[in-house]
Amino acid sequence: MEGGKGMTIRQEEILSAWGDPYTNRVVERLNNFAFIPHELLDKLAGMALNENWGVHNYVLKKYLAVQVAWSIEQGQFTQGDRQFYVTAGHLQTRYGTPIYLAFQRNRNAGREPFYLVAVESNMSAPTLPVPPEIPAPTAIPNGVEIVMMHDHILDDNADRAPFLQNTPRVAQMCAVSGAIQWSLNRRLELPYWYYGRMSYVVPLYLSSREDITLAPDLIAPIQVNPQSLLVRTILNPVMPFANARVAVQRHDQLPHWLLQAWKEHAAIATESEIENPEDASS
Repeated sequence: MEGGKGMTIRQEEILSAWGDPYTNRVVERLNNFAFIPHELLDKLAGMALNENWGVHNYVLKKYLAVQVAWSIEQGQFTQGDRQFYVTAGHLQTRYGTPIYLAFQRNRNAGREPFYLVAVESNMSAPTLPVPPEIPAPTAIPNGVEIVMMHDHILDDNADRAPFLQNTPRVAQMCAVSGAIQWSLNRRLELPYWYYGRMSYVVPLYLSSREDITLAPDLIAPIQVNPQSLLVRTILNPVMPFANARVAVQRHDQLPHWLLQAWKEHAAIATESEIENPEDASS
């Protein structure tokens, strides 16, 4: 797989091949960076602790697209034998062993710059890398105003909250804002990757708050600003799964209701909604 360049693969070369980090099309970005053989993706899914990665392991591919990029950006990769090595994010075997990926330059002209050549838990390498640090979202300040993009939330996505449709507009906004504050007061927000950075999604319990282990009515992605929290949209409970999975080391760190919602939805989840849930149509 080695091309005409030297043996050393510099961080600048890898970052350049990755392209713009500020995108929601991260699987496309990964595909432009490296050829990922289907059999190696399947091998990784089989080696790691059992998870539901969706159709064609597309959530796993998104997970790698974000986590491997973090490894490169943070310098958490090693080199040897004309390859560079990264961990498969924080994935481990059932015995707690990290799983490693090996990439080489692609010798085929006009193709992806790199090629995934190995997925192993016992990788033969001079030095093995460590997993990347999952960036922490900006802390949510106390007492700031909650600002909503109300036209997009309450008009474009009205079908997601039919129980609010006959409620006056101001009452709708107060209901969503109050549900956000209620969840924030109980630290129910989840870390959530979006558009190249970490933020949060907040569960909205609008019809019942008796059992917060059950799925909420809706989910609200929020952007933390110095003097406000911007609510971009509202989502169905399952929709943020792939972006929330990227943001934790193990899938069992996600709330049970989200895992259950994904289990029920995974077989019909489309690649486009996994890639950018906030643009999904349903």
